[in-house]
Amino acid sequence: MTSKPGAYAPSPSVWEELKKELKQAAPGMGIDDIGFASADPFVSLKSILQNHRDKGHESGFEEPDLDKRTTPSLPGATPSSIIAIAVAYPSKMSNPPKSEPGKYRGIMARSAWGRDYHHVLREAMARLEAFIRERVPDAVLESMVDTGALVDRAVSERAGIGFSAKNCAIISPKFGSWIYLGEMVTNIPFPPDSPVTEDCGECTKCIDACPTGALVGPGQLNAQRCISFLTQTKGFLEEGDMRKIGNRLYGCDTCQIVCPKNKGLNWTHHEELQPDPEKAKPLLLPILDMSNREFKETFGDTSAAWRGRKPIQRNAVIALGNFKDASAVPKLSEVLLKDPRPELRGTAAWALGRIGGEEALNNLEKSMKTEQDDQVRNMLQQALRQLKPEIAAEGPGPAVPAGSTESVGGEREAAAGGMLHSQAAEQSAYTGAEPMGTPPVPTDVLYYDEVHTPIGTLTAVMSDLGLCLIEFGAFTVKEAVLQQWSRTWAGNAGYERNEGRMSDVTSQLKQYFEGSLKEFTVPLDLRGTPFQLQVWEALKDIPYGEIRSYKDIAEAIGRPKAVRAVGGANNKNPVPVIVPCHRVLGADGTLVGYGGGLEIKKTLLGLEGSLPERKGL
Repeated sequence: MTSKPGAYAPSPSVWEELKKELKQAAPGMGIDDIGFASADPFVSLKSILQNHRDKGHESGFEEPDLDKRTTPSLPGATPSSIIAIAVAYPSKMSNPPKSEPGKYRGIMARSAWGRDYHHVLREAMARLEAFIRERVPDAVLESMVDTGALVDRAVSERAGIGFSAKNCAIISPKFGSWIYLGEMVTNIPFPPDSPVTEDCGECTKCIDACPTGALVGPGQLNAQRCISFLTQTKGFLEEGDMRKIGNRLYGCDTCQIVCPKNKGLNWTHHEELQPDPEKAKPLLLPILDMSNREFKETFGDTSAAWRGRKPIQRNAVIALGNFKDASAVPKLSEVLLKDPRPELRGTAAWALGRIGGEEALNNLEKSMKTEQDDQVRNMLQQALRQLKPEIAAEGPGPAVPAGSTESVGGEREAAAGGMLHSQAAEQSAYTGAEPMGTPPVPTDVLYYDEVHTPIGTLTAVMSDLGLCLIEFGAFTVKEAVLQQWSRTWAGNAGYERNEGRMSDVTSQLKQYFEGSLKEFTVPLDLRGTPFQLQVWEALKDIPYGEIRSYKDIAEAIGRPKAVRAVGGANNKNPVPVIVPCHRVLGADGTLVGYGGGLEIKKTLLGLEGSLPERKGL
């Protein structure tokens, strides 16, 4: 078929026939789905984008001209339609390498697995363009992949590729949200496809699971808070953001991983998009030694390379800090003392403060004597304030284990008016000498599963003996924290998702949040210091619907002067909700703090009908 748009008006059936040809030929071009839409302006989208800008929610990477983003155009021709394409990519890695002591790994988002998708899609679009030109030689065509002015998701939604989800992704009924998008504006008047009528319904799992709360509403993303955006910036990052980044080196998949529409979906038919495990989950320490040339040789063919090596190296430093990798202290100290880039030096200071130990302290003090950059000096001071009480109280050694003490946001509970000293220091001051902790209990494997609840996703972990850990957040979000807990308390056992073994735990948690369960019966395998174990046993005795003060708990264990130490042990409760540390309030009835955040604590107390009508709520 050869036609010339504009020279005459062929029957609409001619364009319908070409459309059918394109749909049939698309798979052979490397295109998994293709849809057609009108080229009318996206009128309602403009006000949405303006509101997004007014709120300061843009990333800064977007086309600044809103008219260009909402009005399709063609050079020298009037646009008649838009062709949208989708290419599916993998969500799972076969035999992914595991982090090990001294060999911890970061993780790239799935959009950075395999060959750079920009090149893959542009080549597919070039094949599509050649196919069309063979049949319509004078057609005017303009292709865009990610970097075009138009909003990819708006085009794809209009063209029937999928629906716009609450996590701001396009979800295809067949491929889920694991798809790359591209579009082609043309003067060919293709008949439009119908939009997908499916939607998210009442589900808010993506919003609940977002580590930074960047999803501020259904389909509303504050890009400035999104971890994917933060990992691609080149400056300093805030303390809370660094904790939430975990071991992510580029991008974030959390809102897609938790999406029920993506369950069980994994696409392996595009060989060039399959991950190289050593690139998708690379060792962290070697990244810090890479020159620009070595970085390009290693990651240059992936989409993670577009911002250069600095953000990836900074994120590798963050990951080492979140893993609390003591073996990384020499390299991080080298970065702190010798790297010419302030962002790397400041981040190394933060990481050393997270890891702790005498060597880290010495190098932080050494750097403080010579560092000239104000921001780096501020980060040095924060790290030193964090470490000096720890070193004085505990001496060199591993950091205090991270269990439920960190929320999705990574903030520690400030119990009983705040705690500036370590658990050991407070126990020594109030109760006499106390062993720092029992030796790790060797465990072959730790089993886990995720539970979606009204307070967000919970990751529950158990050994062969019983439930030992509950984290606020999905497994992928809390991986660094979970790994560190395993090193400290489980002999560095690996994690295995096992829904069958965890079914009793997840079932009881669901019943609790439904209001039909008031007492848990799951076996527990609590791991902590003798003092902590004593406090946690007392917490288990607080009945459903009742509250206690830290003083009440101190008296219950026969140590009435250990109120602050009780607050510290409450803070480190590894199985929140089931061991009900949320039922402990300040002496005046204030909520004080909670590992999952005060809103979660308020929700739990409200569920149990024990939310006090007092101040601090």
